[in-house]
Amino acid sequence: MKIYIYLILGACFFSCENSKQTKTIILSKASANYVNWLSDPYINIINAYDCTNLDSILMLAAGIVLTGGEDINPLMYGDSSNLQLCEKMDFRRDTIEKILFDFSLSEQIPFIGVCRGMQMMNVAYGGTLYGDLPTEIGELVTHRNNGEVMHDIVVAPNNHAYTTMIFPQDPNTSFRDTIFSVNSWHHQGLKDIPEEIKVIAKSYDGLPEAVAMDKYIHPFMIAVQFHPERLGKDNAIHKNMRARFFDEIYDPGFY
Repeated sequence: MKIYIYLILGACFFSCENSKQTKTIILSKASANYVNWLSDPYINIINAYDCTNLDSILMLAAGIVLTGGEDINPLMYGDSSNLQLCEKMDFRRDTIEKILFDFSLSEQIPFIGVCRGMQMMNVAYGGTLYGDLPTEIGELVTHRNNGEVMHDIVVAPNNHAYTTMIFPQDPNTSFRDTIFSVNSWHHQGLKDIPEEIKVIAKSYDGLPEAVAMDKYIHPFMIAVQFHPERLGKDNAIHKNMRARFFDEIYDPGFY
């Protein structure tokens, strides 16, 4: 009888240890494109913007994504002159996303920022933004034209540990002068950038298009100015970012 019980308990323990556990991803403000990108049978998705008590969901987070959207209030980075260049803002969202960023940073929660989310990562860590790209840096690259546009970006060489978090790599090549075509729909961008935030891709006008936090600060905190969730399920960047994010959620520090 004792052997039988031990066998049952042992089988149960083995099964539980090897079963995939359900994890929770918090989106700062959800939309169908983000939900579709991150959907998985073992993933719960929470829309932070709809929560009345943010503290009640933070401890559930296995991953955090700051999504695209409105302009960030320039008073967050001490530049009141940008107020006249800003379009729609959402003060409540600014507050929510700053809390989510700080929680990810302090608790080492895997993090992705998309478009506005990349800008918030920079601002929340002490950086600043261009208030309007055409006004401040010119129009060498069109980042928005009555909607979404496509343009090329160049991946910086010699940053393999960071670039592979976002960009797929052919094992037979290096990232030197690697060019990707991405979508774009924004009129603001990163200006002053803290040294802990590594720029790993730029557009041809020099604007940062992908960044990562120094791994000594956070093992998986990445952000892009473009929209991987809208690149399509067969797009290599779309798939690579999702896969690396999930790897970090389920097996932290694997890479």
